[in-house]
Amino acid sequence: EGGKEKKKKPLVAADRVTPFDRWLGLDKDLEAELNDGVDQDVTYVDPSDASNYVSLSLVKPMGIAFVENEGGCGGVFVDEVLDSGSAASASPVLARGDQLVAVGSTLVLGWEFDATLDAIKASDDSATKLVLFRGPTSFLYGPTKASEEWYQENLL
Repeated sequence: EGGKEKKKKPLVAADRVTPFDRWLGLDKDLEAELNDGVDQDVTYVDPSDASNYVSLSLVKPMGIAFVENEGGCGGVFVDEVLDSGSAASASPVLARGDQLVAVGSTLVLGWEFDATLDAIKASDDSATKLVLFRGPTSFLYGPTKASEEWYQENLL
């Protein structure tokens, strides 16, 4: 129409929303942008329930691409299971987002990426035991996190 494109209204910073912005609906756009990518349907996954963990023993090379968690909590999660490793045919099947909690009998929860990989490399067993949490980092590292004693008694 006449060569003019409809310009999108600029978003207002959350701390600068005025009654006039609300009247224009600018706060709705801001709220929608802040909630992008947030899964509103996530239910609580109890980190003190052993059924929310998977344990498997894998021979090297495992074929798991780990990525460090964002947000300063440390720890790593499964980003991808490669076709060229023992994890590809493992049971239970690893899923993207599984949080690595322990390597063998060593709790690696919250460790930095390099230290965690060093723990996997240092394992001399024919198959290395991995324990992973199936839930979001907010539950694993948040206020509901399990104690080290719980891990020692229930998973390691």
